[in-house]
Amino acid sequence: MNRFVLVTFTFAALWAASAASGEDKSIADQQKIYEKIDRALVTVEYNAKMTFMGQSEDIEGRVMGIYTGPDGMIIFDGATLGTGLGIGDESFGSPRVEKPRTLKVIDYRDREFEAEFIGVDQYSSIAFGRLPDSVRDEIETADFGKTDLKLGEEVFVFWMLPENYRPRFQMARTIITGILDKPEKHFLTGELTQDFIMAPVVTKEGRLAGIITPVAHSGGSYSRYDYGTIFGNPVGIMPHDRFIELLAKPPAPGEFKRGWLGIALQALDPEIAEFWGIDVSGGIIVSDVIPYTPAEKAGLKKGDFLVELDGEPLDIKKDANLTVFQKMISERGTGSELNVTVIRPEDEKAETLYVSITLGETPIAPGDAPTYEDKNFDLTVRDMVFSDYNADNLDPDEIKGVIVDRLEPGGWAAVGGLRPGDIITTINGGAVSSADESRGIFTEIEKGKKREVVFMVWRNHRTQFVNVKTHWK
Repeated sequence: MNRFVLVTFTFAALWAASAASGEDKSIADQQKIYEKIDRALVTVEYNAKMTFMGQSEDIEGRVMGIYTGPDGMIIFDGATLGTGLGIGDESFGSPRVEKPRTLKVIDYRDREFEAEFIGVDQYSSIAFGRLPDSVRDEIETADFGKTDLKLGEEVFVFWMLPENYRPRFQMARTIITGILDKPEKHFLTGELTQDFIMAPVVTKEGRLAGIITPVAHSGGSYSRYDYGTIFGNPVGIMPHDRFIELLAKPPAPGEFKRGWLGIALQALDPEIAEFWGIDVSGGIIVSDVIPYTPAEKAGLKKGDFLVELDGEPLDIKKDANLTVFQKMISERGTGSELNVTVIRPEDEKAETLYVSITLGETPIAPGDAPTYEDKNFDLTVRDMVFSDYNADNLDPDEIKGVIVDRLEPGGWAAVGGLRPGDIITTINGGAVSSADESRGIFTEIEKGKKREVVFMVWRNHRTQFVNVKTHWK
């Protein structure tokens, strides 16, 4: 039998509440809670490749996971794997973690199972995996049930100990110290930090009430363009109903059904609203409209104030609350129609407009783009995606090609002068616009054993020619 480790957070409020209630549970009862949850907790180990500035390295992760049961679903901390799997305003050179090559699940009996990686939710950093049909009954399922936590209620939080420790997990007793309604509902548990993200939270009856997730973000490189990132957030317990919704619709690389507007945005704070004489509770300032997007097609302009969505006020006063709007747009889905009330400041007055916008499909991210690796030239190219065009203000009708995604030091391509981030537009005079097309061209080059290959590339906003010498065996 696993002996559990119990830690009591030394919050003054906790001690006071415990003393007042007189409901301290016995060690035996706490042991039962631990054993019940321990059987549904797994260790998830993965191996993935991270690409940065054209160079790749293997990364490994070991995190805690929960077996949720339906369809063999495993959830775990995907903060690291989320980098580059979502769409953002990233330019070339941002670190990108690709889909894990291996995903291993280890249960409380130390049995190992191979799982399929599904994806990472960009707002909560929850990652999803799936066990094969043949082993789904081998692991016990967590006991989920709708739980309405109350202020002052005692709960237990689990987190993982270092590798080779026994028991695998540690259990801490704490209480609900606050219930947050805005920007999104979360139950607060005192001094928990981001180290507890994805920690399961259990009631004194042994029921899994939720997991610790970020509450809201306050900005960052992804937040300005309709997307979210989770770093630097306060944390709390994700409510049961929202958690169940995520389980029902897990994200998956290659599927882009989330709605997309295509604006850079900031919150409409009271001072700006007062300056323009606008009597609203909050809203969204369109700080930029990205070309070729639903927002541009609908006629939104830089400087517009979005103050109502489908007749409901947008009560967003701080940038930290932008995630609420971003998630709202994302969850509407591709093809959904939004009716937006827009206030457009012009000169010293403001005009009110009513705009209908049909949401587009979230653009494919660099990490999901098709690639081709050529072993002879020691380079990997990938299809161009929206963020490539957006980063350099390129017109997709004028610039077509493939991105140099990775280069091996000392390889023909690297020695010849190709650079990570180059846009290859032709190879030996033949136009190339996709990784698949490049495959055919490189195959013909290998057959002909050409001694020199000329690449035309777009680099630093101009066209250059790169002559690469070959050394066939």
